[in-house]
Amino acid sequence: MLPLFGTSTGDAGLEAQQLASAAFAFPYAAAYPMQIDLMRAIFRAIEAGQVGVFESPTGTGKSLSLICAAFSWLRLNKARASEGLASGAADAEGEHMTGQPDWVVAHDNEKRRQALLRYETELKERIARAREAQAREKKRAAAQAKKSEGSWKKKARSERTGDDDGDSDAFLASDYSDSEGGPSRMRTAPADDSAFLSAEVRALMAEFEARVTNAGAPRARMRWGPGAEGEDEEPETTPRIFYVSRTHSQLAQFVAELRKTRFGKTLHIVDGAAGAHDEPARSISLGSRKQMCINSEVQRVAARAGAEAMNERCRELAKGGDKGKKRCEYLPKQDDAGKAQMLDYRDRALAQVQDMEDLVALGRELHTCPYYAARTSARQAELVTLPYNLLLQPSARESLNISLAGSIVIVDEAHNLIDTILSVHSLGITSRQVAQAREQIQEYLRRFSGRLKGSNEVNLRLLLQILDGLATFSKKWAAKHAATQSSGKGKGRAAEEILTAARLIKEMGGTLDQINLVKLERYLKDSQIARKVRRPSSLSPPLSLSLFCAHAYQQVSGYADKRQAREARERQLAEGGDDAEARFTPSAISAMHAIEAFILSLANRTDDGRVLLNDETPLVSLKYQLLNPSEAFRPIVDEARAVILAGGTMEPISDFRRQLLPGLEQRFATFSCGHIIPPSNLLATVVQAGPKGVPFEFKFGNRDDSALLDELATCLVNLANVVPHGIVVFLPSYAFLAGAAARWQASGALARLGSKKKVFFEPKNAADVDGVLAEYTLAIDAPP
Repeated sequence: MLPLFGTSTGDAGLEAQQLASAAFAFPYAAAYPMQIDLMRAIFRAIEAGQVGVFESPTGTGKSLSLICAAFSWLRLNKARASEGLASGAADAEGEHMTGQPDWVVAHDNEKRRQALLRYETELKERIARAREAQAREKKRAAAQAKKSEGSWKKKARSERTGDDDGDSDAFLASDYSDSEGGPSRMRTAPADDSAFLSAEVRALMAEFEARVTNAGAPRARMRWGPGAEGEDEEPETTPRIFYVSRTHSQLAQFVAELRKTRFGKTLHIVDGAAGAHDEPARSISLGSRKQMCINSEVQRVAARAGAEAMNERCRELAKGGDKGKKRCEYLPKQDDAGKAQMLDYRDRALAQVQDMEDLVALGRELHTCPYYAARTSARQAELVTLPYNLLLQPSARESLNISLAGSIVIVDEAHNLIDTILSVHSLGITSRQVAQAREQIQEYLRRFSGRLKGSNEVNLRLLLQILDGLATFSKKWAAKHAATQSSGKGKGRAAEEILTAARLIKEMGGTLDQINLVKLERYLKDSQIARKVRRPSSLSPPLSLSLFCAHAYQQVSGYADKRQAREARERQLAEGGDDAEARFTPSAISAMHAIEAFILSLANRTDDGRVLLNDETPLVSLKYQLLNPSEAFRPIVDEARAVILAGGTMEPISDFRRQLLPGLEQRFATFSCGHIIPPSNLLATVVQAGPKGVPFEFKFGNRDDSALLDELATCLVNLANVVPHGIVVFLPSYAFLAGAAARWQASGALARLGSKKKVFFEPKNAADVDGVLAEYTLAIDAPP
C-alpha cells in the first residue's frame, strides 16, 4: 500500500524516506523529503480526480516526481481494474445507459470489462512478440537488417499532369444532414451471448449495443492518414497519461527521465524470454510533420516554402493513389496489408519507451510514415507526450482521434499556460482575405450549384452572406476613419476600434444577427468545405494564423486551385524551378481557412472575447482576441479524470483559480514545496558597485559603457579566483551579451577569465544550444 496519508516526510529519518521512495518506485535509494511530499500530493490529486497546481522549483527533480506518482497510480488502478474494483472504459461507456435498471448496467459493464481485459492481454502478447523480434534483429548483421528494411519498399507511381477536370467530383461537398442528430456513423454490434435474454431485456440493451462494437475483438475498420478521425478503431487504453510541455526538447527530456525509472526500463530478452522486470510503459511521442516526416520531397517543400506548404504537400501525397496520382511511399494503403504494416509499427513502437527520434528511426526502418503511424499507435499507449497546441486546440484533439476521458493530463511548465491559451485561440484576418474568400465561394457555387444538395447550397449562401457583410462593413469602417483623419480630428493617430462579436455582427447589417452561427459552425466542420474551395492568392501572403485555425489546412488542392496552380507550375518550370515548390508557395495558403476560423470565433460567448479593428491602409485588419481562457480549457477539465498543472514558479496561484479554473472549489488543489538546497548552501546578496567603485547600473543606456563592462569583467575574474567550480552569469539581453563579449575580447578580460575557467556563451540560435551544452559537459568531465 502506498504511504500517502501520513505526516510530511520533512523530519522523517532516512529509513522512512527509503520506504516511501520504494513505494513510488523512485529510481534512487532515497528521494528528497520534498520529492516524497510532491509525489504524495500528486497521487492524492489523481485518486480524488482533482485539478491541481503544483509548484516545484527548478532542480528539485520535478519530472521524476511526476512520473513516479502518476505511474504508481496507473499501475495501482490497473490492478484494481483487473479485480473489478476500479472504473475504466467499460464504466465510461455504461454512463450512456442512464435510466436503465442497475443490474442491466452492471451486467453490461462486467461484460465490457472482461472484453477489454482480454484485448489488453492480446495487445501485451503482440507487443511481447515485437519486443522479442527487436531483440533478435539487433543480433543480425547490418546487411541482413538492410535487406529486411527494404521489404516494405514500393515503387513510386508517376504523377499525373493532365489538364482535364474529370476528377472534379472530389471537390463536391459531402452529403450533409442538418438534423439535430446529424448523419449516423454508428455500426450495429454482432450477435453475442446475450441472445438467450428476453425480448424486454434485449430492448433495454439495444441502444447501447447499437452504438458500439464488441470491445473484446479488434475492430474490423482501422484507418489512418488525413480524414481518418472519427473512424472505428481498436479499443483505446484507458485511463492513461497525457504529458504536455512547450517544446519537443522538453518532451524528449521527460521520456529520458522515464527511462530511468522502473516504469520505463528496457526489458532484456535472454533466449527469447524476458526477465522478471515489470513491462515498460507503452509510450508514444506525438509531434508535427516538421519533426516526424521522412519523405524527402515533402521536406524539400518545407525548406523552400515553409511549414504550411509542407502540410499541404503531405496531405496531397497522402490522398493520392487514385487516377494515377502520385502517392506517398511511406503511408500504407487502406487495406489488410497496410493495416498489418501499421500494426507492426505500433507493436514495435510500444515495445520499449522511445522518444520522437527513435520513432522516426523506426519509421525509416519499417518504411512506414512515423507521423501518421504514431498517431494511430497513440490509442493503445499508456503515456502520450505531445506539445501544447495538440492538447489546447479542440480541432487538433479531434484530428488525433483520442479521448481524454478518465485520463490524467499533466501540463508541465504551466506557468505560461494562460497566455498560451489566449494566443492559441486568437486570430486575425484582413479585408483582402475576405475578398478572396468571397471569390472562392462564388466560383465554387458557379461550378457546382446545380449538383449540390439543398442544405449544402443553403449553408454556402449563408456563408457568402456573412462574407458580403464583412466586406461591406470593412469598406464603411475604413471610409469613416479616413474621413476622420482628413478632417484633422484623428491626425497622427492610428485608426483602431474594439467591438464585441455581437456588435460586429450587428454592424455588418442585414439579417446576419439571425444566422445560427453554431449551426453554421457545425456545417463548416462536418462538410469540410474549406478543403474544397481553396484558391491560391496572387496578391500577398495572408496574416500568420494562430494555431486555432490549423485544422482548416487539412485538405488537398480545391477545385478553384486547379487552373491557377497549373499556370503557376508552368511558370515555375519555365524558369527552372521545382514543381512542388510552384504549387506550394507561402501565398498559396487559402483565405477561406482564415475566414472559417474567424467565423467560428464569433460563435463564442460575447463576454469571452473582443474584435480589434485596425486600419492598415489599403487593408482593414480584424483580430479576434480571446479574453476568457477558462471556457477554452473547460472541455479538458471536464473530460479528464485529473489535471496536473506543474511548474517551477506558479505564483500567483490565484490567477489560475480565478482566470483558468473558476467554479472548481471542490476539485481544486494546490501544493508548493521548497528547494532541495539547504539554507546553509544559499546566499542572496546585492553587489552595488565593482572593485573600482563603478556603480552596477545595467540600464539600456549603459549597454555600451566601456567602464561598466570593464568593471563587470574585473568582478567576474575576482569571483572566479575564489569559486571552486562553475559560475552562471545572466545578462539583460543577447545584445548586451554580444557587446560585453566584444569589449572583453578587445581588452583582454576574456583571456584573463578564460585562464581561470573555460568560458561558454549561450548562442542566440536555439538550434546551436545543444552543441554548446555538449562542449560544456565535456569541459566538466575533463580532468583538472
